[in-house]
Amino acid sequence: MSYSSHRRARIAALCTFAVLIAGGAHVDAGKGKKKSKDADLTADQIVQKMIDTDPLGYGGAEARIAMALVNDRNQENKRKVLMRSRKDGDTRRLFVRFLSPSDVAGTSFLGLDDDGDRTQWLYLPAVSKTRRISGKQRNGAFVGTDYSYADLDNRDIKDATKTRRDDEKVGKQDCFVVDAAPSSKDSAYAKVSLWIAKDSYLPLRIRFYDGSGNELKRLTVQEVKKVEGRWVIIESKMVDLKRQHTTVMKVTEIDIRDDIPLEQFEERALERE
Repeated sequence: MSYSSHRRARIAALCTFAVLIAGGAHVDAGKGKKKSKDADLTADQIVQKMIDTDPLGYGGAEARIAMALVNDRNQENKRKVLMRSRKDGDTRRLFVRFLSPSDVAGTSFLGLDDDGDRTQWLYLPAVSKTRRISGKQRNGAFVGTDYSYADLDNRDIKDATKTRRDDEKVGKQDCFVVDAAPSSKDSAYAKVSLWIAKDSYLPLRIRFYDGSGNELKRLTVQEVKKVEGRWVIIESKMVDLKRQHTTVMKVTEIDIRDDIPLEQFEERALERE
């Protein structure tokens, strides 16, 4: 299949990407039936449905992203990023390359989640070296953003003891509310709370807490768009409350595709121009 024959979806660059995840699958059942069905779902089932909807975009796409890092003095550092993703059964792959500015250009990330067996690598062009991210390193900031490496593959949500709370609304949308207590001793969080839209099973809001109940970070969803039958995150914002630092992202262009070559998700691809 030629590249020009791929299904394309161009998303306007003016979208102010101040959030990260939402959208939804249509529910045909009547309100009464849906309500009963919702009431029977466990916290684990709700989170699994959320993961299956691919909230972090591992489902097969190539996207251009405009990123802005905003510090506590409201100073802004703009970046441009290329992202590729692919899904083969239970195996998900994510490739990220920073295109600009010059101080981060060429920095590349590769994440592999093989049904819970997760591996991550980071290539730093300044030292011409690829290093594997493991253990507590996964709690570190992803290339100076407000996302940790662990945030990129939902580790602290998947590997957790989950509890369902009373349903709530986010704006006009009915949401499940689930608390997840990460099981990894290396996790930076004691609790992660999620507000998951009932019509899409995508999180509209995520809050991250430490062991004392203090809120550390918050992810808020502002806009999504349906592209080729798939909900795509258009605007997202992650805020680190301790640093008073924000990462804002805007999807400026996206091509939904399931044929990105596997060779583009190999470790050696990190060092290619």
